[in-house]
Amino acid sequence: MTYNQPPGGQPWPQQGQPYRQESQYAPPGYQQPGYPSPGYPQQQYPPGYPPPGGGPRRSWLRRHPILTGIMAAFGLFVLIGVIAGIAGTASHTVTTGTAGQAGSSQSATASASSSASSSPARVGSTLTLTGNDPGEKMAVTVTRVVSHAQPVDEFSSPDPGKRFYAVQFRLADTGTTAYSDSPSNGAAVVDSAGQSYQSSIYDVAGCESFPGTENIAAGDKGLGCVVFQVPDGAKITKVQFTLDSGFGPATGQWAVRS
Repeated sequence: MTYNQPPGGQPWPQQGQPYRQESQYAPPGYQQPGYPSPGYPQQQYPPGYPPPGGGPRRSWLRRHPILTGIMAAFGLFVLIGVIAGIAGTASHTVTTGTAGQAGSSQSATASASSSASSSPARVGSTLTLTGNDPGEKMAVTVTRVVSHAQPVDEFSSPDPGKRFYAVQFRLADTGTTAYSDSPSNGAAVVDSAGQSYQSSIYDVAGCESFPGTENIAAGDKGLGCVVFQVPDGAKITKVQFTLDSGFGPATGQWAVRS
């Protein structure tokens, strides 16, 4: 007997595919177990491979362990800096006057009567400052102030409405360790209103600036100018200097005339 098609009018199964039989008793739309839904393509995945959209997604940080380590180190560095800043603020001193040959250091919260016994530091006075490292000590002298300094060239003009104010410092390393820092980072001037001004990157005529990094061996000295941009009408009354790029435990302060 020859059959042109399988029983029930179903098409012949393809090679490797099971023969699908539908029960005449199955309700309409009934899907027998083990067979895919009509029209839905089945895709096979190797063992352990997650299907599309399935499985937990890995963070981009977990895929870049080097970046994760850098960010963790940066966060730790910031935390240490904040803690060090808080600790340094609690014991910070401001040296505002001289008594004989020695610098008179007083706490920032000391009373006014305690500072009356010393002479105010002025141009030519030397104040001894300490740094954060053991053996770091520097005798700092304001040797000269140029209230209206001239630009060193035509490319170094101050901003409109401002002028150059230059302060010359002499740094004598009286400690037991070498000094290596940028003096301009620790210098500032203050006007009569209490406004502080940080150093600028300009040079002025007749007052050679410090290099980017000043290196002074124990027992040696260094000399250089720090230039500021201040408003034309500002009256500068104080010059300040702090070791360790402004993060040292002591600040020297000199009274000056604008």
